[in-house]
Amino acid sequence: MAKVRVEQRIQAVQRYLNGSESMREIAKDIGVTDRVVNEWVRRYQENGIETFLKSYTKYSAEYKMNVLN
Repeated sequence: MAKVRVEQRIQAVQRYLNGSESMREIAKDIGVTDRVVNEWVRRYQENGIETFLKSYTKYSAEYKMNVLN
């Protein structure tokens, strides 16, 4: 299974929610299983688009060293 970009995930969910295609068709088109698309749709319905956006916290080297000490 190929890694799917965030934009592709959002587009896949929108394609399904628009009702124009089935999960199986979408999954086959992007190279994942229909269970994966189902999970994306479920997460999107629960949390919105934020579910696909990664949030990283960046800490300075000084802060990291303080934590380790």
